[in-house]
Amino acid sequence: MKNYFIIHGSFGSSQENWFPWLENQIKREGDQCINLDFPIGEDKQNYKNWEMVLNSVKRFINKDSVFFCHSIACIFLVKYCIKNNIKIGKAIFVSGYNHYLGLDENFDDVNCTMYTTRIKEFRNLCKERICYFAKNDPYIKFDKLQEFANLIDAKSIISENAGHFNHAAGYTQFNELLEYIK
Repeated sequence: MKNYFIIHGSFGSSQENWFPWLENQIKREGDQCINLDFPIGEDKQNYKNWEMVLNSVKRFINKDSVFFCHSIACIFLVKYCIKNNIKIGKAIFVSGYNHYLGLDENFDDVNCTMYTTRIKEFRNLCKERICYFAKNDPYIKFDKLQEFANLIDAKSIISENAGHFNHAAGYTQFNELLEYIK
């Protein structure tokens, strides 16, 4: 059974950016969509706590599952699949990366538990990998976005000026993602 998951990024929620819109589009098609809220904040946002949340719905993850991930959620899913040897059907990563960003200590310190050196192993766990990223992302350098896509051998879809594909960049809807439903 194909089902869909949406995972938000750092300091985020399931009800921001394009996530609620995409969830509604998927449910309109009659499919299951799990749009979770993960712990956020300096003492809560870490791999272990996020893993517990995804483990709570692990029984729904299968070889046909489709994941839509934003920002830090991209590398979180990669690490989760590798650590748990979980095969999935498709991963659509938006503004994904796997490195310290150098924005500030709090941001990098919070996210460091998500990173992995085993990233290439994900290629064998996910049938189709797509990465959306923008040349003008205000948070993540273009070369880091491109490096992430290359390491997982993903199809890259590059925008000139979509920023971080978030509300601030005008992304309360993301029509291009509809092609990955069904």
